[in-house]
Amino acid sequence: MKKSDLVLSLGQRLLLLLCTFLVCYVLTVAVSYVLGRALSGNIAGALRISAVLQDVLTFIIPAIVTALLVTRKPAELLCLTKKPGALTLILVAAVLAVSVPLQEAVIYWNYHISLPASLSAFENVARALEDAAFTTMKNLLANDSVAALAVNILIVGVLAGLSEELLFRGCFQRLLTTGGVNKHLAVWIVAICFSAMHFQLFGFVPRTLLGAYFGYLLLWTRSLWVPVAAHILNNVMFVISAWLQIRTEGIESLDNPPSLWPVWLTVASTAATAFALYLIWAANTRAKTDVKD
Repeated sequence: MKKSDLVLSLGQRLLLLLCTFLVCYVLTVAVSYVLGRALSGNIAGALRISAVLQDVLTFIIPAIVTALLVTRKPAELLCLTKKPGALTLILVAAVLAVSVPLQEAVIYWNYHISLPASLSAFENVARALEDAAFTTMKNLLANDSVAALAVNILIVGVLAGLSEELLFRGCFQRLLTTGGVNKHLAVWIVAICFSAMHFQLFGFVPRTLLGAYFGYLLLWTRSLWVPVAAHILNNVMFVISAWLQIRTEGIESLDNPPSLWPVWLTVASTAATAFALYLIWAANTRAKTDVKD
């Protein structure tokens, strides 16, 4: 995009996004509270409705409103105009498949981090937030029926993946890169904010790395649909694996802490993941035009 396609300074654009986000977030919290009281006998139902409200009000609307107000070409700003290539989508799926042992190693390490004794009070609060988030997800996934699986795939998988990418990569990251911020720095700033928004210290590192992966997918492909597809696939894999685990081992099995894969599998996963990422980068570097942001 050309600078003339955008209005307001970078700081003003970011402030607009933040203010719109905060207003929508407060509205989401208020409506979710009312629904929670009204549907107190149906916890899973209330959580699903709240999740939809959060995705639409807190993520989708701020991104779209900000894009509409700062440019005459909102779809281009959000990188919604370019269709992803079939090879790229196949490689994206391959990355998520081969990276499972590597992801588990990072999740295991972050989960078992012990903070210094001087930060014990902070660690207790962080653990409490982690437990609260886990309890919420557990209540959402508790029903092991096929119908519940389909609903959770749509809400936790598809809608969450689309809405979060629209806000974080499509709007936030693009505001930074089109505003002159170094593209690599923008990817990591957004990834850190993306992870911090989940308020889970003991899942912070793996979620930051995942956010950076989504950010680089947008950087390499110039199509938001690629990180959207990757995010949706990642979430759907989680929902299906949790559903199968509950069906075979019971809901209590979700309480089990993260575990490590054999070392050789983790090493092989690391190498395969790096190679697949290189293939995505190479495929899209060759196809890139000379048009610059």
